[in-house]
Amino acid sequence: MAKKKGKREDVFTFPEFNEEEYRTKEIRDSKVTLFAVFYAFVVAVICYSLVRMAGIGGWATIIGFVAPFGLLKVLPIFFDTSEFERKNWGGPMFMSFMAWLGFMILLSNPPFNDIAKPKFQQVEMYVEMDGSWNETLEIDANTPFVLAISVKDNWEVEKVTITSGAAGLNSQPMIKLEDNNAYNITGSSFYHHYFENGLKSDSYSFTIYAEDPEGNSNSKKISVNIG
Repeated sequence: MAKKKGKREDVFTFPEFNEEEYRTKEIRDSKVTLFAVFYAFVVAVICYSLVRMAGIGGWATIIGFVAPFGLLKVLPIFFDTSEFERKNWGGPMFMSFMAWLGFMILLSNPPFNDIAKPKFQQVEMYVEMDGSWNETLEIDANTPFVLAISVKDNWEVEKVTITSGAAGLNSQPMIKLEDNNAYNITGSSFYHHYFENGLKSDSYSFTIYAEDPEGNSNSKKISVNIG
């Protein structure tokens, strides 16, 4: 009677490590990553120029999102991509997008650029009482008072104006309050208008307009009750 042959077990052996091939791929991948960052910088400069010269921020954003796919055509010009797998393409494309985003944030803020609108914060009113100026919420008719508003920008504010047809104001400039001002108003971002003769008893609507040196502007409407 013939004996059954024993089950043969396959023995796994690790492939031989090719140090030269590994080093070549690592150097290639590093160069590709650096090129992707440089590519992103070029695209960011183009987008920045479009925003500065033509003001087409929407198109610049679209270009930034689409540009990483351009590496599919650009990389083979400078590198051998014949052995690239999907993961080899995904890395440089993702790195390119993140680098572009970082460069655009850097170029969109001072000292390179200012794309943010001025921001309005608290509105305060002051009247003189017993020889000193105090903040108040109620103002009597024909009582001199100061209307102050905080205006901030990520670089600087060029001008602030106040308009109110009912109060007889037509884009009157609001003056920035310096330290140790006569009204004892603290804060480096306040602009004010002094109503020397006060206003008649009524409800008034004011429009505050602010603009920075880059032409970014913003406006705010406030209401003040007198009497």
